Amino acid sequence: MDFVIIENQFTQTVDEVAKAAGWTVDRKIVLAIASTYVASGKTFDAIKYKEILQEMKKQSSWVSPLRTSVGYSIAASLMEEESSEQAVENLIKNEKILKSAKFKSGSFSFIGAQFLTKNDHEKKAHAQNARTLYEAIRKHHRFLTSFDDIPYTVLLSGPNEDAGLRAETMNRYYKELRTYNFSAGNELQWLSQVLTFSSAQYDSNLVPSVVAIRDTLKKQNVKVKYMHYPLLGFLAILKLNALQLQQVIDLYHELKGMKLLKWHREFVLFMAVQIAIYDMAIVQQSLSMAIMSSIELLIQAQQAAMMATITAAAVASSSSSS
Repeated sequence: MDFVIIENQFTQTVDEVAKAAGWTVDRKIVLAIASTYVASGKTFDAIKYKEILQEMKKQSSWVSPLRTSVGYSIAASLMEEESSEQAVENLIKNEKILKSAKFKSGSFSFIGAQFLTKNDHEKKAHAQNARTLYEAIRKHHRFLTSFDDIPYTVLLSGPNEDAGLRAETMNRYYKELRTYNFSAGNELQWLSQVLTFSSAQYDSNLVPSVVAIRDTLKKQNVKVKYMHYPLLGFLAILKLNALQLQQVIDLYHELKGMKLLKWHREFVLFMAVQIAIYDMAIVQQSLSMAIMSSIELLIQAQQAAMMATITAAAVASSSSSS
């Protein structure tokens, strides 16, 4: 990995995303979109991005979450679709299916709508399975489980889902992580959910792996914040060895020197993890692209959820000030 090339690509992509999205869009969203493109090695298509944003305006009402900051993040994830019109139409249709499964309509239901199965005959069943999983998680964490868990419940629910078992495993991971000084809250719940990605069955190796990764990062001056908890889960799932983890750490320290990230250091670890994971997928045949695409979806869910949370906090702050 050539850091100079990465920095140049990131600077160029940030500029392209900012111009396409417009000056009113939160800088954090621009950085999140750009980091995903640079990490994957894909080229940002400003024309296609504008097409999707235009379709969102055309197909949604003035009060739709697609008209908010979250819409700009979602638009970036729809750019692989051939038809912009069809992509937005399918997204809105999926969100309505989630709503029919009694998920509250909002930013997080639209994020979750991206992860609904592409099989039209299985969409309703998938949505209902996601709702069942949501309720099962809520039994363990009634006050903690909320709208921001919708994307993960959709992503992690399957056609033959044993929702009760998966929720129990999540709760077991959550409680075990708490004994290692992980702070209680939404981020820890997301981490516990990520750890069930490969299997709903409990894996006794995962929590020690997460703890070891966190401690190694901190010892080498990597700032691990609450929002980064799910990233630890991604790294544990991939079973990184010491050398691979060191690559992530080295890349982190190089990236944090970029001027564009000077006031947004929370994105440095996200970007380092994404770039390192893609690099490993290229050089290791054992890390299949199927796993990579799934990890990419998990990271997209995490970043979009983070953006929605930031946006909601900003709106609340603005309302209280006025």
